[in-house]
Amino acid sequence: MDFQPPLRITPHSSKGLSTKATEKRLESFLGDFSDRATAAHSGQTTASVQVQKLVDALKEEKEEMKAAATKS
Repeated sequence: MDFQPPLRITPHSSKGLSTKATEKRLESFLGDFSDRATAAHSGQTTASVQVQKLVDALKEEKEEMKAAATKS
């Protein structure tokens, strides 16, 4: 059995994003992914459950960060 290492993707350029823009893009991606996964499998799958856990954890972290900023 020959081992083939994974392909490496090398970006030619990059563009910085603000935290807020990154957050919005990530939320959009996670929502779209969750919708597609649920529709494709007609219910809960391991992947969609894990995505939902990630979404919930990110929301919780965002709320904690807002609360900490308010206290300052």
